[in-house]
Amino acid sequence: MESQIIIDWFKLQPNTQEGGYFAGTYTSAIGISSKDLPGFKPIKEMRPICSAIYYFLDNNGFSAIHKVTGDMLYHFYSGDPVQMLLLYPENSPNQSEVCIFSNDIASGGSPMKLIPGGTWLGSRLTPGGNYALMGVTMSPGFNPNDYTIARRDDLIKQYPEQEALIQDLTRG
Repeated sequence: MESQIIIDWFKLQPNTQEGGYFAGTYTSAIGISSKDLPGFKPIKEMRPICSAIYYFLDNNGFSAIHKVTGDMLYHFYSGDPVQMLLLYPENSPNQSEVCIFSNDIASGGSPMKLIPGGTWLGSRLTPGGNYALMGVTMSPGFNPNDYTIARRDDLIKQYPEQEALIQDLTRG
């Protein structure tokens, strides 16, 4: 299937900050107050308890390293494998992880991946890939106040063992 067909079918919009394409699919009508969410920036409005999007990568770009305050659950739907770089927060059991996100379980792919809140995440198609259609469920739901795009130099200082991938997955 061609990328443009999928983009049109799901009415995906370019993600100008991060790269790739997205479309919102669900936002819970149930909200939660900032005072009930330690570690989150205080905001006046309620955050939805959950939200979900389609996320799409094609061979024209990558998902720049970013993080959100809450947890994200990534789902792989179709297409080619995606290489994910995860840079975990301080005091996590792991410093970093590179995993292959796909529905090819026999080859070691993982069709679902939990990204703990505060984890830096960047991804790209594996070499030769054309596209990947994924989904992301966020808890609490997405709020732009909880979203940060990485600064390359800061990440390289904190995670020097991943310098090459950080270079590839950040914008100058």
